[in-house]
Amino acid sequence: MADVVPGAGGAASSGTTWTDVTVVPGIRPRMRTTLAEPPRRWAEEGQWGPFRARLEVNLTARGDGCRVEAHHTVSGLGIGGRAIGGLVAVLARPAIAADLRRAVAVATDAKGV
Repeated sequence: MADVVPGAGGAASSGTTWTDVTVVPGIRPRMRTTLAEPPRRWAEEGQWGPFRARLEVNLTARGDGCRVEAHHTVSGLGIGGRAIGGLVAVLARPAIAADLRRAVAVATDAKGV
């Protein structure tokens, strides 16, 4: 993450914006938190060039842990944008899964678990 601008309620609130530093050189989407309801829901939207993406994460308590469900969409502008956006969404699944695993690891370390 780079260029973080916290929302009115702080860095973990709706309205926070940042530049996502991806593993792909040159791809740096601008992101915005659109929903922050700790500890249940989180949503963010981003754009890079002709692409728009949305990720929503829902957490449900289960025993001593939680179930995490992530839903994402990618759309593209222009001729063929919808088809290309759908392809990008499929190709993005492994990266999103890796980001979620990394977030769990950071949260677990922060709690001393």
